[in-house]
Amino acid sequence: MAKFVIAGRADCPYYARTELLADNLQTNLADFKIHKIVKTPEEWEEWLSITCNKNGWQHQKSPIVWRELIDRGGKGVLIGGCNEFQEYAYGYYGIQSEMASSDMKKISAENLCTNVLTTQEEEHLKSLSNPLKVCITNASKPMAYYMVYEIARGDVFGPKTEISLTLLVENKDDNVIKGLVMEAEDLACTLLRKVIITSDPQEAFNGVSAVVFLDGSPLQPEESCDDWLKLNAQIFREYGKILNSVAANDVKVLVAGDGPLNFNAYMLGTAAPAVARQNIVAVARLLENRAKAALARKLNVNSAFIVDLITWGNISGTSLTDVNKAAVHQYDGAIVGPEWYSRPVKEMVHDDKWLQTEFLDNLKSHENTLTKTLGHCATLSAASAVIGVLKDWWNGSKDGKILSLGVFSEGWYELPPDIVFSLPVKFHQGCFEVVQDVDVSDDNKRLLETIAKEIIAEKEVIFPSSRKNSPTPEPNPDETKVFGTDPNGGEQNNLAENPANVPESDDVNVDRSGPLSRIVEEAEPDIKDAESTTDTEKQSIKEDDEE
Repeated sequence: MAKFVIAGRADCPYYARTELLADNLQTNLADFKIHKIVKTPEEWEEWLSITCNKNGWQHQKSPIVWRELIDRGGKGVLIGGCNEFQEYAYGYYGIQSEMASSDMKKISAENLCTNVLTTQEEEHLKSLSNPLKVCITNASKPMAYYMVYEIARGDVFGPKTEISLTLLVENKDDNVIKGLVMEAEDLACTLLRKVIITSDPQEAFNGVSAVVFLDGSPLQPEESCDDWLKLNAQIFREYGKILNSVAANDVKVLVAGDGPLNFNAYMLGTAAPAVARQNIVAVARLLENRAKAALARKLNVNSAFIVDLITWGNISGTSLTDVNKAAVHQYDGAIVGPEWYSRPVKEMVHDDKWLQTEFLDNLKSHENTLTKTLGHCATLSAASAVIGVLKDWWNGSKDGKILSLGVFSEGWYELPPDIVFSLPVKFHQGCFEVVQDVDVSDDNKRLLETIAKEIIAEKEVIFPSSRKNSPTPEPNPDETKVFGTDPNGGEQNNLAENPANVPESDDVNVDRSGPLSRIVEEAEPDIKDAESTTDTEKQSIKEDDEE
């Protein structure tokens, strides 16, 4: 069986002649099938160019006809235009067209009128829907390629939520991004109303309900940490200003991709005070998933069966991997139970030395190993991590699982407020809450405070006096807080004493391989000076009392 595709301009007389000849063949031949594509005069040239480039054809006029071998597969075979198709039909089937030129012109005029009416009807139907506006920035990155299908098919935002997807790119004429749009349309997902390409952030963020930022500049070997942070700050400040002015009031913002994620999320929050701070998060899921996968390999289970593992701290810098609350399901041991039954990971691994050495070393080297093996950076797992956060945020996490997320601190776990820190959270439908009852030992608290110093040092590259004059947005009395403490409370300073000799905890794995360790070391003397001054004042008061 063969299927013939006949495409042409709606006002083309030769398309009308070809169409009627094809209809005649389909009526009289059982195995002859046709598919028609009609484009307006404005759409025709671009569509024809893209189609011919994709298939390697040379054709410049309307109509174009090709044959697809649907019973064998493979590339379509170009037949040509109106004359070539007539010769083909006469040679194979002995049928030819005898339509007069005047009839061709009348039918082409009717085709154009019908096409206009059909287009207007489709636009009217589209206007009746109110699709959810979703934007992916830096959408030419390979991560975006894997995310489009997950968003379009309905698993992320719900099976009844229509999606209008905007791809923000630097060059909207790039063939790669045009190809991505064509593939998105070829998915034939009923919930995907339209895909828009733009290089204008104002257009991309207008009325948007969810934004995934894949921007951020990675640290280059010859680049200083300060310059790196300033470059990222410039990018995300500009984005934040636009979000603040045109995005939906309840927009949800995910910061992923390259660059300092906690820092970039903080820059967005300071530049977009109209966006609730609990709606701006940094994605820590990739680090969490990699740690789960390492434990799963050790225990010989599926990595999805490892739950409640926590990644604390600076996602792109120093992070702590906490297995204290982690549990494993479906473990093939001496004791088994139903699907909901779990056992503590530490008990099942039963090797603290491995948890403190090889496990941590593998996490540090995993990204480099994966990049060398693939020949490029990880994209599929990174895209899946972002999609996982979006899905949990909109629908709630399954069975109340604890997950990791970079959020604006409000003083939980004695951490300084007004920084973005990866903390344990539980997702509910449309929101999340920070889990505040995780037991943290004194040693582990010191480690968290060390990471907090690193994050504060990042802030102070842009806001040198951030401890006193941090640009906290004015509270909105009409805004209902989803969680957290009174934003009008005084800023706390919970920095610990010099932690240089703090021992490693047996329960937490520390990744200090981040590029900002130098900044942390330079920031510590200021803290010592502050403490020294406080001790002097206390001594002076004591002497006055004795007198």
